[in-house]
Formats: sequence, structure tokens, C-alpha cells
Amino acid sequence: MVSKKALVVILLSLFTKGVFSQEEMHPYKKLTKKFIGAVKRNEPYKNYKFFDTTVYGRMAEAQTESMIDKFIKKHGPIVAIEKTEVDTQGCKMATATAIKVKDGKYLWYHYYDQAYYIQRFEIDTFIKDNWFYKPEVIENVNFTKKEILIRTSAFIQLPGTLFLPNGNKKSPLVILVHGSGPHDRNETMGKNKIFYDIAQHLAQKGIAVLAYDKRTYVYQFSSPFPIDSMDYNTETVEDAVEAFNLAKTFKEIDTTKIYVAGHSLGGMCAPLIAKQCRGLKGLILLAAPGRNLLEILPEQMDYILSIAPADKKEETEKIVTSIKWQVNNALKPDLTLKSKVMLPFGARAKYWLFDRNYKVLEEAKTLKMPILLVQGGRDYNVTKKDFDLWNNAMNGKSNFKSVWIENVDHSFFEGSGMAKPADVSTPGHVSQKIISQIETFVKTK
Repeated sequence: MVSKKALVVILLSLFTKGVFSQEEMHPYKKLTKKFIGAVKRNEPYKNYKFFDTTVYGRMAEAQTESMIDKFIKKHGPIVAIEKTEVDTQGCKMATATAIKVKDGKYLWYHYYDQAYYIQRFEIDTFIKDNWFYKPEVIENVNFTKKEILIRTSAFIQLPGTLFLPNGNKKSPLVILVHGSGPHDRNETMGKNKIFYDIAQHLAQKGIAVLAYDKRTYVYQFSSPFPIDSMDYNTETVEDAVEAFNLAKTFKEIDTTKIYVAGHSLGGMCAPLIAKQCRGLKGLILLAAPGRNLLEILPEQMDYILSIAPADKKEETEKIVTSIKWQVNNALKPDLTLKSKVMLPFGARAKYWLFDRNYKVLEEAKTLKMPILLVQGGRDYNVTKKDFDLWNNAMNGKSNFKSVWIENVDHSFFEGSGMAKPADVSTPGHVSQKIISQIETFVKTK
């Protein structure tokens, strides 16, 4: 007998491969329209089974109900439910629906988990196009995509995608490792998919790419591993190592030319990954911190507060003060695994103790393999201070190369001036300057 969980995975796979006829509504469109229809009819939609029964599901339900109540009080009841679009986000799905009210149109976003439950709800201003990410058009596509599964353990199984250049020649491979937080295989942020941009362009240039859904994304609110056990190893390193082990079994890959490309935290963890991957060819550090996150976080908060608009200043200051207070808790000398204090982003003491004790530059200096560091001048998350720390630490090491690209931000989108947090919601694409740096590094090392 097929288990309920297995059935959900099978159905999700079918849904995302476009097997439905034009006459048959996509199941996530149908689910979204049922939810919004209940709101429009002023029915008690909270009693519908749109949210799971966990504490996280109840929080999502309460937040969604609050947002909708405030929306209706401000803009009036729904007049019409118009077009709904669907976006596959790794093993999960999202929908965007145009809602018409008396003062215009708005977009309602629903983000679903693997079991069809709403995990997150957002409201945005209406725009005609670009409700979701749109990949750059590539003429004469010369690669294919294959679904893969990384099995770190019996309890941790991460779906992903292998981008394979066409042809009979074995290809070099780049494994993409995510930054902080729960991310899908495409590192979706707002209307952007950073890893998808990188993957399709590299594959078109003859370089295979492996990308997978991050552990904290797949098991975001139903974790098979205790949050108390999370640190850089369980969040990032273990799964990247298993991705490397899986990559060595692909017959289409030149297993002597496998690289790890880590973005942000993924780059910070790259030296730890490298030490467990025998035969790894090299590391690509994309905006990798050279310091502990607990040192970087207050700087990020100060910058965010400095650019906050006047009408948001007080609210932003409260948030910044709270996070900096939590950072101070994490830095206290008497912090132990059993400490019961508020810490940044809900992570537990083990996570921040690991961060405090991890010396990324010292780890990197012990490596002999080629290392490429790429940093953008518009990046406020990881700044020139980190870039300089890397260069000073690796000074004189022939295996290390750094590249500074002035006009790109933390997502490697081009622009002018220091980036802002809101920029992640603006549609963009990874600069070809970044793609070229990775391509050259892989093909010449």
C-alpha cells in the first residue's frame, strides 16, 4: 500500500510536470480559488483545512486571517477574483491571484507546502506582468534537466535538479550551496531565482550544475531532526557532502572536475565541505563572509536602520534593537547548550556557539585546491570588509583568486548605489559577469 506521504510526493510530481489538460484546472489554482472564494463570501475560511494543525500552521492561519481582515477594512470586500498563476518552488508551490476591490487590484500570494497546506500568505500591489520569476530567454537551448534525490539519511531526503549539457562528452560539474535561511533549489527570493539563473547559463556553456532543496526548506515546519541539533553541519555541510557523493555516481560527469559554489553562508561553509569531499576540484565563494555571522549581523541592522523611511523609522528601530539584543545574548560568555534565552532568528544555542567558534579563514588557509572568491560592491550583507579579510588571510597563496565586481549586489544583480532590502522583490537576473567568472574558473583549473 502506498503511504499518504508517498502519494503526496507522486501527485506533486505529476502536477508540476504539466500533465493536466487545458480544461482541467491546476490543483493549486483550485485550492487557492476555494480559499479566496470563502473570503469573498465571508465564510469562516479559518475552519477550512487550508492550514495544518501544528503550532506553525496555526501561526500561519492567524497571520493570514489578520492580514486579510486589515486588507478588507482598508480596501473593502472582494469584488472579483481574477487570474491565478502558479509557480513551482522546489518541492513546494506558490500561487498569485489578482484580486479586484473597490479601489483597484491587488495580488494575493499563497505559499504551499508539500501536503497542500498554506505556509505563508502575502499581499502585494498589482502589476501587469512578472508575478513570478521569468527566466532569461536562451536561444537554441543545449541542455536538459533531470530530477535527482539526495539521501543524506533515511530521514533526510532532498529533491533537486541536475542541469546537463547535451552531447556525449563528460562535463565538469558545479554543486550550488545555499545561503542562510530556508531556500529551494533555485534560491528563490521574491520574483527572482538566483541559482536557476546561474544553472541554466552554465549548463548552456557546457558546465553541469546540481542544485537541491535545502534541508531547512524541505523540512521547514515538520523537521525530522531536532532544532536543538542544528549548526552549520546539519544545516548545510552534511547535505552538500552527500550531493558531492551522489555527483560522483553520474556517468555524464567528469568526476575529476567537481566544484562546490557556495553563496553567502554556503561560501562560508565551503571549507568545511571541502575537507569531507575527497577529490573535489575547487571552491567558488560567492559573497562569502570572512567573519562570524554574529559580528556581521549588527552591521547589517545598522545599515537597514540608516536607510529606513521616516514613516517606518520607529518600527524599524524596534526590530533592529530586538535583533541586536538577541545577538548580545548569543555572544555572552556564559552561553551554553542549555541556555534558555532569546537568540537571533529562533536558532538555538548550539547554532550560535558553532558560529562563535568557527574560523572560516583559518580553515580556508589549510586547503590546497583552487579557490575563487567573487564579491559585489553593492552588497550590504557581506561587505568589502569581508573581501579584504579574505585577501589578507590568503595573501601569497597561489591557489586563491579574488574578483571584485563593483556594480553587483548580494544577489549578483547589476545596479548603482548600495543595495537595499526591498531590492530582492524587484525582478532581475544574475549578471553575466558572475557567470563568466565561474565559467572561466571551471574551464581553466
